[in-house]
Amino acid sequence: MWLSFFLNAALIVAAGTQLAKNAERISANFGLGKAWAGALLLPLATTLPELVTSRRAAIIAAPDLAGGNIYGSILFNLTLIALIDLVQGRGPLTARRKRSLVVTGLFSILIIVFSIIGMILALPYRLGWVGLDTIFILAIYLLGSSMIMALESNNRGRGKENEEVFPAIGKKELFRSLLFFGLAAVVIVIAGTNLTDAADMISIETGLNRTLVGSLFIAITTSLPEVVTTMTAVHLGFVEMAIANVLGANFFNVLLLFITDIFYRKGPLLMNLSPQNLVAANMGVLISIIVLISLIYPFRRQFLRMGLPSYIIIFSYLLTIIFLFSTN
Repeated sequence: MWLSFFLNAALIVAAGTQLAKNAERISANFGLGKAWAGALLLPLATTLPELVTSRRAAIIAAPDLAGGNIYGSILFNLTLIALIDLVQGRGPLTARRKRSLVVTGLFSILIIVFSIIGMILALPYRLGWVGLDTIFILAIYLLGSSMIMALESNNRGRGKENEEVFPAIGKKELFRSLLFFGLAAVVIVIAGTNLTDAADMISIETGLNRTLVGSLFIAITTSLPEVVTTMTAVHLGFVEMAIANVLGANFFNVLLLFITDIFYRKGPLLMNLSPQNLVAANMGVLISIIVLISLIYPFRRQFLRMGLPSYIIIFSYLLTIIFLFSTN
């Protein structure tokens, strides 16, 4: 099972990287701003592994694998803010305070909080077999997405100097990008299904609970495309896009609860998640608030190339993983 897990993990990382890279090139053809692409379009590509694995977890009736994957990915993605801080060397949280970034951060917090309320209340109300709580999560996502798009459209309409736009590409390159994007998506669907099955067997064989396996093994693996995309953006000097990619990916990750609920046929998904998911979700809110505060009120003091918020993020993530291990 471990060999199968790592082989499929490698396939997901390779295919996810191609998916994100070609999503950028496709964005270029439509002249999209980098912050818009980072907040909405790229997360659709980079979170495909999470989507596939969470869907498979629902089909095999392993809701905690899905919950652990979703909330674990949120936590791991937030640690990328610290990594951006380290790589850039001058503090990404002090670089930009664009309104669309703040709005994306606010909605990512709001949507996680709503999922927490859904887990705590565990209301049985549903539409068909899908819980009303995850349908409301869909509504929040659509509302937030429309607001982010409106803000980015206004920015481009005003012709702001700091607006980052992808350079145009030719028709041949666009066709090639669409082809590779599609092939990468197929690979992820197959490898993600196998990865989830292998993770479930690992949980059974090792005695580790599914939330921990999802939060650690699956979440980190499926989040590696975000690492590649984010670090590439930083190296190219697109810090705003890198931060938007992290916040946008987390915003989209919570939407996966709704999509997973569609495939989970044993009742509303949030009712069937273990309390360990509450711990990961609450820590996701806490770290997201730290990031949001840092975007609005930058911390300019640094130690060893990182600001205080970055150290808090890393410490909080490690503390969460240790807690999940201790409560296994």
